[in-house]
Amino acid sequence: MRGQVLLAGLLPFAVSALVAWQADQLPLRGQATLPDAQPRACASPLKFKVAFPDGASPPQVTSTGAQSHTFMGNSWLTADTCQAGTLRVVGDGQVAGGAAPQLQVALNSEVIWTGAFAQEREVSIPVPAAGHLTLGYFNDFYSSDYRSAALEGVKLTAASCDTFEVEVPSDAGGSWNAQTRSVGWLFAPPITLKPCAAGTLHFRASGRPGGGKAATLEFSQEGRMLQQVQLSETAQALSLEISSGPLDIRIVNPYFKEHGDRNLTLREIAFSPAQ
Repeated sequence: MRGQVLLAGLLPFAVSALVAWQADQLPLRGQATLPDAQPRACASPLKFKVAFPDGASPPQVTSTGAQSHTFMGNSWLTADTCQAGTLRVVGDGQVAGGAAPQLQVALNSEVIWTGAFAQEREVSIPVPAAGHLTLGYFNDFYSSDYRSAALEGVKLTAASCDTFEVEVPSDAGGSWNAQTRSVGWLFAPPITLKPCAAGTLHFRASGRPGGGKAATLEFSQEGRMLQQVQLSETAQALSLEISSGPLDIRIVNPYFKEHGDRNLTLREIAFSPAQ
């Protein structure tokens, strides 16, 4: 599920940005989204590179030969051809948000073909001249509903020290930010705080409601429940007396439901030069 993959890397302040998110349309022409229109070094067979808006990820070369690629977000493939020919594409997509994924093909920033992939289809696209080819996917969509929990400004007050470690399991769907001393997560596996000594833990707790309810946090230490806290979107300042043992913090009632995930898979991409 794309939701879990994406959420696992989100910082606490960014968790709420995913729900009901829908990417804006990105044009195939313009300096902000495309490199210059002049062809660079040509290769045979063509080697397409993967690009993302605003440098979100470094370019990568797809496999050579019978190339393939899955678009899971707004991005595009680029390659340079030294002659006219035919571009053959076999693809399929996931319909979500009331629309199918759409592929746009451009030559030197001019769109030469546009089509949707609601199911598997094969298309042959005439490429009239040499130049810079772009295969773009710009109508990505993702929507989900979920409960989240966040602890901000975590601070330990103890007689001899004030340090602690925080462990966030990969399947908890969250991350710890040591700089802001904040942690956010979504799923059932507990996060663990390991204090340097017994003392008082101070933090602000909040959470986004999902499925009509907010998350409930449970704090337990050495097999004993210390406290349960009902979260809300408004952060509440809390203090908790803890011993020197590991402190487990878990969401008692996790909730996650994916509403839609629009993706486009190009299973075969091949360019045949004109004879």
